[in-house]
Amino acid sequence: MSAFVLNKSHINAIIQAGLNVQHKPFTWYHKNETGELEHHQLTSDNADQIGQMLLDECVHSVQYRYEDSDSIANLPGPSNAEWLIPFVWKPFVKTATPVETIKNIRCYEYQSCEHPEWEGSNAHDFCEALRHCVESQLPGYDEAPWEWDDPGYYESERLAGILK
Repeated sequence: MSAFVLNKSHINAIIQAGLNVQHKPFTWYHKNETGELEHHQLTSDNADQIGQMLLDECVHSVQYRYEDSDSIANLPGPSNAEWLIPFVWKPFVKTATPVETIKNIRCYEYQSCEHPEWEGSNAHDFCEALRHCVESQLPGYDEAPWEWDDPGYYESERLAGILK
């Protein structure tokens, strides 16, 4: 599959998920250009700015992937180049489930990872932190054991005489 600029609704769903995390506000850390660790928070007050940062990163990635494109407005994605208009977060009536959110993040990362600066980007760090946060909201997560220990695992070693 080729990279494409995501529509704003997709970015909006990711922002909405960050605003709906259990432990508010959603926070993440990012090393700036000088190597200093910066603490960030997502709030309804800066949702437009964070959404724009995510959108810009996706556009940068697709531009890098299709550097021979004849016009920035002709990049793969929404045919009306809606991403040229500044991002504005809009609350959804229906919010995505944790599984839908994780898949939204994975799709976003797939579209946005085409350039060499991706792994050091603030958008990358935002996605990593949000995915980890949302994973803990999956059904059954709290009930699952932290450490896995299956006594049957060792049975083959006992039979072979390795363990007594």
